[in-house]
Amino acid sequence: MKYGLGLFGLMLVFIMSTVFAAPWDFLRGPIQWIGLAEPVIVWLMLVVSAVVFGIALLAVRKKYSARLVLVSIAFGLFFLKSLLIMLDVYASPGNFMNYSLQSFFDLLIIGCLFVALFRK
Repeated sequence: MKYGLGLFGLMLVFIMSTVFAAPWDFLRGPIQWIGLAEPVIVWLMLVVSAVVFGIALLAVRKKYSARLVLVSIAFGLFFLKSLLIMLDVYASPGNFMNYSLQSFFDLLIIGCLFVALFRK
């Protein structure tokens, strides 16, 4: 009974929040904070992606396999995406690294990892 009332209260709050506001309004604050930290996040992502790409290249040099090459390509694409995002933040007068282009990079990265995972 206690859990039923709690669930009913939660559903009531959810319904009221969707009636008076969009259900994703609670994300506006964290998104604004992340937007303020974007320069730090961009540099951090660039460094992490470069390190992971370097490790993948060292793994390919040590033991060559088609799977490792595909994983290295995926991490290389991730590094390239991070580099383009950094250039977009600091050097671009406009927004050339839009969501469509980022989604295309994500699709290529997932495709490389998928083929590497299921390749015989």
